[in-house]
Amino acid sequence: MSSIRKPYVTATLQGPDDGGDFGPHTPGTKTSGLQEAVHFAHEQCRDLHIWGGRGGLHDGEGLPHNVYYLDEPLYIPWSQDFTLGGGNYVLAYRGETGSAIHIDSQMNCRYKFGLISSSSPDPVVNIRPETPGPDDFTVITASLFDFSAIVSQHPKGVGLVLDSSHGPIINSTFFAEETNSTGTGVYLTDAGGEGYPLSNNTLRIPYGNQYHARGDCTGLRLGDPGTKKILHNMFEMSYHAPRGAYFDPDKKAYVTMDAYVAENAIGADIFAQSNFLTLSCYGKRQPGEDLIFEAEAKDNTIHALSLPNGITNRAHTPTNKVVYNKAIGFAVETPSFPSSDAWHVNTTSMTVQVLITSPGKVTTWTLRDAGETVALKPYNLSLVDTLNYPPRLLMPDGQAQDQEIKSGLYPGQIFILDPGEAVKFTYDDLPCWRWKAMR
Repeated sequence: MSSIRKPYVTATLQGPDDGGDFGPHTPGTKTSGLQEAVHFAHEQCRDLHIWGGRGGLHDGEGLPHNVYYLDEPLYIPWSQDFTLGGGNYVLAYRGETGSAIHIDSQMNCRYKFGLISSSSPDPVVNIRPETPGPDDFTVITASLFDFSAIVSQHPKGVGLVLDSSHGPIINSTFFAEETNSTGTGVYLTDAGGEGYPLSNNTLRIPYGNQYHARGDCTGLRLGDPGTKKILHNMFEMSYHAPRGAYFDPDKKAYVTMDAYVAENAIGADIFAQSNFLTLSCYGKRQPGEDLIFEAEAKDNTIHALSLPNGITNRAHTPTNKVVYNKAIGFAVETPSFPSSDAWHVNTTSMTVQVLITSPGKVTTWTLRDAGETVALKPYNLSLVDTLNYPPRLLMPDGQAQDQEIKSGLYPGQIFILDPGEAVKFTYDDLPCWRWKAMR
């Protein structure tokens, strides 16, 4: 009978004095007993439950009875077929540097954390596989990560990081009810294209809170210069612009500044390719700072429920597409008609109808598509292929193809340009056009 183990491991808010296996009274602990609980659960091959309780801020005072304090980072070692469950406790990291939590390789695991806070300049939650473990791979795959909230109180800090520098992060789901950040809320990195695939994941953040920021902040940073392995992920996120929020000790409440518009306060900053985002931005930002497509960004599709401050398009291959929830119609900017034999590229990030209002004297006009992006990058997400075989050489993207029409134009003629497509005209007398955004 001595070989029979408990069916589960518990960490409690006054453990082990209150009957839990581990907790703040664990001898010698620097993590309120949580690191000891995680290691014990792994050694015993048992799941772990971290108990929580009611908390929050009331009448200007915090309720301290659901808080686990961390004086060093909590390390979640590699695991497989493991569950860490729990309530809505608070993990308060008190270190000046380092992450509150570092999560290593995982396969077929489920994690439920409470609210995690930190004032360190390093990521609050750092999901970065580094150690060979599940099936002897360095990987995060087929796992689910759930957070009540992730709070980064440092202006250079980051709430949630997914970092594939040392191993793939694939086929997994990440959810946080809220990210509350003064720097960056969510950051995905493949080490500027030098890391491993970060692909086929789902990320959902219903409330991206930037109210406390004072500028130089980003809700979602999707990649870096050189990024090429952050592909085929799905995002559902909202980002709420900075309002200079601060705690007023006299009012015993958080207050916001009137008519506050921060500088360089970005909703989503995208470097990656071929991702799908449902995005809402709220509040006032500088023009064009709800959404930015950086030079590397292409083939991303954005379903925009609300982008009141507009977008900035720096993409070298402007095939990113924004589908607005509202009608744009003729409100899309109509560019000047191009010079004879000069290409004009649709850089609006919208599919547009081009209406000819005056035909001029055109002899020939030519449509050009955006070129073909190589599909199936990566070819698959098998761990055997991803990790054990040498990288496969990819064919270059297909060149753009032209279709020449040896004819003039007529009033009322309509043709369509998708993002990144182009048109040119050979003419003697200048035609006129009007652009209309399609939904």
